[in-house]
Parts: sequence; structure tokens; C-alpha cells
Amino acid sequence: MNQSDRPDRDAYLEEIEEGLRSMIRWSRRHSSQLAHDLYQGLDLTALTILAALADHPGSRLTSLAESLKLDLPNASRQTSLLEAAKLVEKATDPNDRRSTLLSISPQGQKVLDQARHDSTDFMHRIYQDWDTSELAHFATMITRTIEAIDSVKGPLADHRS
Repeated sequence: MNQSDRPDRDAYLEEIEEGLRSMIRWSRRHSSQLAHDLYQGLDLTALTILAALADHPGSRLTSLAESLKLDLPNASRQTSLLEAAKLVEKATDPNDRRSTLLSISPQGQKVLDQARHDSTDFMHRIYQDWDTSELAHFATMITRTIEAIDSVKGPLADHRS
């Protein structure tokens, strides 16, 4: 980076940081209502579990919790609620009769499909005035941002000036 670019970069980074903060505040304020409206009354964790089981049927609870970065008691509670709602099915692992395998049920798949449809519809409404090239650029930038965040070990790790 050229040092003469630093003031411009700092200004853009401040604008990005404020934008991300605003999105997080908005999300926190509206997440319960959004989850209820868009995700068929499920909270985001429950929907995330359904999506993971749709992609990886026959998962063990421990593997599911680990892959979704959930603590085991929370994952257990959520899957029990999903099972009670008949959105998740349990089966005994044929290779280890002491273990249980989780899969999304046909009803769970219907709920997940509808939630995805509703979420996509919501996104269409948000970005209705954006042209396709703007969407493509934004999608690329979001992906790059997530990859950059994932590559940093901690918010201030070894970078204090």
C-alpha cells in the first residue's frame, strides 16, 4: 500500500465498519421477527440445523454441533425441539447401536424449502433496484469479506500499532 493512499483507505474502512455495525444493530433489533416471519416460526439456529441435516443426513449430534460451532447442550435442545415438531428424525446408527443419527424429515424439508423461498423473496425486495452487475460485485465483496474475517485469528491479534 502506498502511504499516500492511507487517509483514503482509513476513511473507507471507517465507512465499512460503520455500515457493518449498522447491519448488526438492525439484525439484532429485527432478528426475532425476521426469524418468525421468514423461517416459519423457527429461530435461526433451528433453521441452520435443518439446513445442515438436509446437506448431511444421518449426522451425529456431536458432529452437527461441531460443524455449526454450537455448544452441545444448545444443539441437543434445538434438535429435541425439532424432533418434537416432527421436522427432524432420529435413527439408531447401524454401525454403533449406542449412537443416534439425525436427518431432516419430509416435513422439515418442506419447512426448510419454504423458509429458503421466503428468504430469497425478502432479498429480492431489498435489492430490487440493483442491477445484476451490482449484485454480482456485492456478492463477490461479501464473500471476500467473510474469507478475510475467517483468516484473521483475532480482532487485534499481533496488529496493534
